[in-house]
Amino acid sequence: MRLILEDGTAYAHEGVLQLAEASVDQGTGSVTLRAVFPNPERDLLPGMYVRARIEEGVLAATLLIPQQAVVRDAQGQPMAMIVDAEEKVAPRPLELDRAVGGDWIVRQGLAAGDRVIVEGLQKARPGVQVRIAQDAM
Repeated sequence: MRLILEDGTAYAHEGVLQLAEASVDQGTGSVTLRAVFPNPERDLLPGMYVRARIEEGVLAATLLIPQQAVVRDAQGQPMAMIVDAEEKVAPRPLELDRAVGGDWIVRQGLAAGDRVIVEGLQKARPGVQVRIAQDAM
């Protein structure tokens, strides 16, 4: 965790996030956090305003799928319709993490290179032969 001081400069020492409240203030959209920073030069003073920068974890080799490409089965489980090697529609169960913008992070169920149907899902039935438009590739 890093701090940006009132004058826009970066504070020299890294801090550690100690507490994050579970609820969001509905009026402001804010969450209360508590962090501890070393202060050997006594640059941080009581009542001082700073900005905190928190870096999120990075998921390596992660796939994203557009939210509109995810459908739910009768039990509510997420799945995608893909085009298999025989150019036929095949359902693929998914394990999703969280939404990032207009996409879902896929934990399991898809591999790099899988061809996911994003538009026309109402016509995509398992086993139906597919003809892929050249501009879609």
